[in-house]
Amino acid sequence: MAVLGAVYSPKQYELYIGIEQSVFGTAEDTASDFVKLDVASVGDIDWAGGLTVDRTLRTGQQVKKPADHYSTQKGGTWSMPFEWVVSNEEGLQKLLQLVTEDTSPHVSVARTGSQSALTYGFHGEAANSATATVIISNPYAAEDRVLTSAVVQDLTLSMDAGTAGGRLVASGTFWTGYTPTIGANTVTPSGTTTSYVKGLYNCTTKNFGAAGSELDLVARSFSYTISNPATRLGYQGSAGDPETYSRSGEYVANGTMQVKYDAQSKPALTALHVDGDGTASGKERSINFGDGSAINFDLLQVVVTGFTKNMDEEAGVFVDITFDSVALAGEAVHTLIFT
Repeated sequence: MAVLGAVYSPKQYELYIGIEQSVFGTAEDTASDFVKLDVASVGDIDWAGGLTVDRTLRTGQQVKKPADHYSTQKGGTWSMPFEWVVSNEEGLQKLLQLVTEDTSPHVSVARTGSQSALTYGFHGEAANSATATVIISNPYAAEDRVLTSAVVQDLTLSMDAGTAGGRLVASGTFWTGYTPTIGANTVTPSGTTTSYVKGLYNCTTKNFGAAGSELDLVARSFSYTISNPATRLGYQGSAGDPETYSRSGEYVANGTMQVKYDAQSKPALTALHVDGDGTASGKERSINFGDGSAINFDLLQVVVTGFTKNMDEEAGVFVDITFDSVALAGEAVHTLIFT
């Protein structure tokens, strides 16, 4: 048999995402619900993570037989990392919806300390708009991948003067408890997209400090990560897919910013050493980073968790400040605006 002459370019792959509108455990197939994430490159699913294997050597033999190798995808979970230089509002809003469980898509996303995890219902019940169908479109059509009822386990929004021209970059991990489908997929995204090209240089406000007395900083980068892990519960069907999901663990939001070391940034470092708990009279501080309308990170309660000085001979001394976002009862962990 002769070899095949077809050569597929990595640039022919595409990544589509659509919020599920029908039932939990059923892939979305309405083209208008999908948008394309025009990432620089598309990776594949982590297949090993969803594969359970066993290699049992039986007595009476010293070499494994073919039957001693067992593998199954039942009960598995699958993930796929992504990194996207943000280019449209709708894609970014969907990612935020999937990680924060804010099921009302809009340009401002808030999460309070008193918010409970969503109930995902059982397989076959109405979807709650917190899951998505993710499609990896393959130039070899028979090898398209479809992730059903996926969530975003973690999402990092970062801006760096030395990366992508300072533009906003979204990176994270898609996750599902449903066995991915491999085969030709007919969805072609037709959802409305609105151009969104914002980043570090649009952030005219870079404030840190005690509430009411924040100080202006000279910033070189800013990064914010939201982590909201999901786990599958139970099993059903011939594929052993989940009965439901749970996201009852800790919702974590933290970040880091690199700023010039000076008299304005020094109080951020000092905040790490303040005695007391995370209250206004103790360690609690406030960060406002953005322009207040088109791109903004409003973090009313943060606790500094560390800092590292960078001795840059050309630019001077900078410092990386790490922080956790916290909240009490109905206070907002964060309010994020992207429009």
